[in-house]
Amino acid sequence: MSSSEVACTLAALILHDDGIPITSEKIATVVKAAGIKVEAYWPALFAKLLEKRSVDDLILSVGSGKPLPLSLCYIPL
Repeated sequence: MSSSEVACTLAALILHDDGIPITSEKIATVVKAAGIKVEAYWPALFAKLLEKRSVDDLILSVGSGKPLPLSLCYIPL
């Protein structure tokens, strides 16, 4: 993950935590206030993603993949 991606992710989380609607302009403002330079397309890309998905849903779905079958979890001693 690039520093631009991390900066935009954290900016979106800050906005969400404060109850502020997440837009590309607001993501760019938070990133700029932090003194981080990002390519111009990153804030717009994150804002577009978060128009369609809820931040809460994304946080809650981390690691929710299918569990491994027991036969694949066996480790011989």
